[in-house]
Amino acid sequence: MPAKRESGRRPAPSGPRASTGAGPRYRQILEALRARIERGIYPVGGHVPTESALCREFGVSRYTVRAALANLVEHGMVERRPGLGTIVLAPQSQRAYQQSIRSLADLFQFALDTHVAIRASTLVELDAATAAVLGAEPGERWLQVDSVRRTASGGPPICCTSSFLPDRLAWIGPELQDCVGPFYAHIEARTGEPIVRATQEIRAEPMPALLRPLLDDRDGAIALCLIRHYFSAAGSVICSFNWHPAATFSYRMEIERKR
Repeated sequence: MPAKRESGRRPAPSGPRASTGAGPRYRQILEALRARIERGIYPVGGHVPTESALCREFGVSRYTVRAALANLVEHGMVERRPGLGTIVLAPQSQRAYQQSIRSLADLFQFALDTHVAIRASTLVELDAATAAVLGAEPGERWLQVDSVRRTASGGPPICCTSSFLPDRLAWIGPELQDCVGPFYAHIEARTGEPIVRATQEIRAEPMPALLRPLLDDRDGAIALCLIRHYFSAAGSVICSFNWHPAATFSYRMEIERKR
């Protein structure tokens, strides 16, 4: 039975709708919204329609709409303000890369929205500095997985990551090559060890020499290193060092007071 139209519903903008072709549904919606912003249908300073309106127009869930809007936020085209909606900031994607993470669910979506390629996977003996971060002993054997994350396959690098898995979980390493989504979620599913706690630390440090050709080869380049550590009841599951070029990266966090 055809869906019943709401009385008094305003017609959708005349810009391009999401196609029914290949590709994730959120990506199709993203391209439609991006085109409308570029054409001025949603002008700078104006508002993108509400999540509810977009869900009705495209026939998708709020989760799918939020994934598309989150991508526009990451490209600096819109800003989402509680109580005010989604406001257009720029008609085109900005060079600076923005990341807004408020939960493991947001982190999961970030992994889906980007492309990661593993460069190396090696069992290493921890040096003193790395061991201190991991809460391990120098000389312990951990699996180090080095990867590069991009906005899309073949696109510009967002960051380079070194992930460390304890020796007891090193057997999962070969599976990460074809992993869809964040590594921590795949490890959680394969081991049956739910993540019970996660920590994040952000450091500003000189860009590591090995990463400069990929991220920022200027003299004196600074990197922001986001260190994320995930724990199950059995202990450490994975710890990742995510190196971002400081000149093109910002990190936004929202904190709400519980009532």
